[in-house]
Amino acid sequence: MRSFLLFFSCIAVLSAQPVHDMTVGDWHTVTKATSENRTRVTEKEFLNLKADHTFDITILVSLKKGEHFIKDLQVKASGIWKRHITTLVVVIKKIEVPFAKEVSRTITKQSLEALASTYQARLKGNPIRINTITYLDNNKLTIVSEKGVKTSYTKFTAPSPLQKAPGKK
Repeated sequence: MRSFLLFFSCIAVLSAQPVHDMTVGDWHTVTKATSENRTRVTEKEFLNLKADHTFDITILVSLKKGEHFIKDLQVKASGIWKRHITTLVVVIKKIEVPFAKEVSRTITKQSLEALASTYQARLKGNPIRINTITYLDNNKLTIVSEKGVKTSYTKFTAPSPLQKAPGKK
C-alpha cells in the first residue's frame, strides 16, 4: 500500500510540472492571390510568440500589376498573448507606421497610403483577437479566428529572416 501511495504521489508531482508551451516561437505563413483586375498580391506574415507572453507580428505585402509594383509594404504590431488549452488570445497594444521597401515610380503616394491604411486598419479594427487552435505540434500551428478565417503557420527552425544578423544594424 505504501508503494502504491508513493507511486501516485510521484505521478501527481510530475503532472504538476510546467509543460513547454509549443506555441512559443517564430511562426510564418504566406498567402498568394490574384484579384479580378489581375493584381497579384503576396502576403507574408511573421508571428513571434515569446515566452514572456508578448508578441510581435510583421506583415509584408507585395503587389504587382504589369509594370506597377509595391514590394514588401511592412506593417508591424506588438502586444500580449495568452493560451488556454485550445484558445489563443492576442491583444494588440502598438502598431508601427507602415513603410515599403520598394515602390515603382508609377504608384502614387495616395495609392501607397491607401494600401498602408487598409492593412493598418485590419490590426486597429480588431485589437483583441480570440482564436481557436485547431492544430498544434512542434512545427505547425493552425488557428481559426472568430470570423472563421483559418490561418496555418509553420515554425521557423532557423532564425527568422526578419531578425538582423549579428553585428548588423
